[in-house]
Amino acid sequence: MHILNKAACGLPLLLSLVSTHGWATTLAEALSAAESYSAELSANDHQVNALKNMADSAMQLPDPKLKFGIENVPLGGNNARRLTREGMTMQRVGVMQDYVSSTKRERKADSITAEARRTAASTDVIRARLQRETAQAWLALAVAQKSLRSVQALISETSRHIGVQTAGISSASASPGSVLDVQLALNAMKNEQDNARRDVQVAQARLMQLTGKDVEDISGPLPRIERLPADEAALIEGIKLHPEVIQAAREADLAKAKSGQSAVAAIPDVGVEVYYARRGDDYDDMVGVMFTVDMPVFQGKRQDKDHAADVSRSYEANDRLTLLMREHQAQQYQLISQYNAAKAIYDRQQDEVLPLLRKKVSLVNAQYRAGSSALAELLSARRDLLSGEIARNNAEKALADAWVAIRYLIPQDVK
Repeated sequence: MHILNKAACGLPLLLSLVSTHGWATTLAEALSAAESYSAELSANDHQVNALKNMADSAMQLPDPKLKFGIENVPLGGNNARRLTREGMTMQRVGVMQDYVSSTKRERKADSITAEARRTAASTDVIRARLQRETAQAWLALAVAQKSLRSVQALISETSRHIGVQTAGISSASASPGSVLDVQLALNAMKNEQDNARRDVQVAQARLMQLTGKDVEDISGPLPRIERLPADEAALIEGIKLHPEVIQAAREADLAKAKSGQSAVAAIPDVGVEVYYARRGDDYDDMVGVMFTVDMPVFQGKRQDKDHAADVSRSYEANDRLTLLMREHQAQQYQLISQYNAAKAIYDRQQDEVLPLLRKKVSLVNAQYRAGSSALAELLSARRDLLSGEIARNNAEKALADAWVAIRYLIPQDVK
């Protein structure tokens, strides 16, 4: 029993250790987790459901009204304040129902349904933005970890020279200044190491914000950022499927539905009341039917003006849709240009600059071992190599950001 109690006491600690353990995730897993974690997507879904319920309710007639009371109670004379002495005094109860034209109810429901579709279109706008931000954070973590490994490898190689130079001072084959040169070079590299660690932590924090998970590392293959997600013609043609364009089209549909609703606003509503009136014992009871009908006598100054305003808003929505398509087409061309420029810089840094810097390090290292080159030249070559690798990683991050901006203009299925 004592052992079980000790185990139970240790269980919370074990669970806390498990819950705080870092998570290695693939890009697809991160995207899926971000969508599941998003409160904005959930709120938008609830809003769509609310509008659908409102559209169903709009098709129904208003609730009937119960009307009851006393009419024609005399205030003076012998029958003052008596309810059964005067022939006109009645205890009245009735039911009233307002009848709204089915056409008006249908147009109102159509407007709410159009609003629900516009709100539903916002789902893809949110998903596209969420996928872009998550993919950028995931790739930023991948690039930052690569930078950190590169810096750590150079630090490890350079650190070996401290022991060699210290031993050289004892044997008078090296000057005391050489040790200082190595230490200065190491400090410069450690500064870059701290920068790389900062970038890793920033990317991890961003992924935590987007997915709700403690993402410590990435797993799985990197996406093929070395080429566009599709050919340029297909990307330009795909502007029609951009979620913001679809949302603007739904906005135009909503404006059209509202103009249709205001077009029938002048159709009069009809109210019908059926009542029973009980009079004094000496008088007969009575029943009656009453009708109320709206009278749009100033239609030209009221309903027609409202309809004209809604028609103008419909034209405005169509013009804004056209404008948005032009803006996104120009934006797509800009994104493609940015991607091509980033790819050219990355390819040059990866295929030309870094190989030359590595050859320089190998050459200077061989000369240093042969005694024909100074330690300072070797350290300078390694610093240049580190700067080149950092520049390559920065170019890769710029390329990844440009690729993500194009790839996730339209939300992708990550389930």
